[in-house]
Amino acid sequence: MRLQVIWITILQAAMVESLIEVSGYLGDNVTLPSGAGASWNLSKIEWSILTNNTWIATYRSGRKNIERFYRYKGRLSLNTTTGDLTIHNLSRKDAMDYSVDLENVKGQNRANKIKLTVTERLQKPIIEVTVYGPTEGNCAVRLRCSSDDQGVNFTWRVKLPNVIVYNTQDHYGSSVVALLNTTQSGAEFICTSSRQKENNSRSVFPECSVKPPLTPTASPLSPEKRCRYGVTVFGGVILGLFLSAAVMFFFGGESKSASSPSPL
Repeated sequence: MRLQVIWITILQAAMVESLIEVSGYLGDNVTLPSGAGASWNLSKIEWSILTNNTWIATYRSGRKNIERFYRYKGRLSLNTTTGDLTIHNLSRKDAMDYSVDLENVKGQNRANKIKLTVTERLQKPIIEVTVYGPTEGNCAVRLRCSSDDQGVNFTWRVKLPNVIVYNTQDHYGSSVVALLNTTQSGAEFICTSSRQKENNSRSVFPECSVKPPLTPTASPLSPEKRCRYGVTVFGGVILGLFLSAAVMFFFGGESKSASSPSPL
């Protein structure tokens, strides 16, 4: 009989406390389930953290207090019917173990632990586009899809059929090569990154276009030509000054002789 009582006590203790794992996204809201039965009429709810059981939300004698701990002020909601606790605007520091102690109007008690993990939502993948050509109206387009997130898989989808030539995937991303021509337009390449039950996509519309020819422009003078033109201009200026001085000398002297009085 004594052994039976001990076994029942151990079984009750095992049923009293269980570990529930919950995951939430950074910046989102998450609800931690209390584990209370649907028939329970709760009279006391105590949510706590850390090894010293620091209270963060309580409900006692019909009074609710969700402003007990500075780090959670303004970010908690407590459902006094179910005992569930909602944390708003999740941060990485919220990832930890939470304990809840419950008591109903019949004096029955229950305790549960909830392990909360906080992850960041999957980001849009990055697509790098490289165009080779065009040559004879065709060009090769290489598209590489990658992501800053870890542990993701990539898939490609093309809305213009019969253009995929080669598809490869490595630890850094996934690549496809397509053959397009200058008359094709509207080819949409969609890369989707996925991780567990989450996925995100990005699309691009590469084109195989002919670049317009460059407009010819006058080439700048080389240093040798600039030096040659400079010497020519300088010589012309010197020659002009010399001719002007000669004309003034000869014609200026003639005028002076004509105007002087003849000797008596």
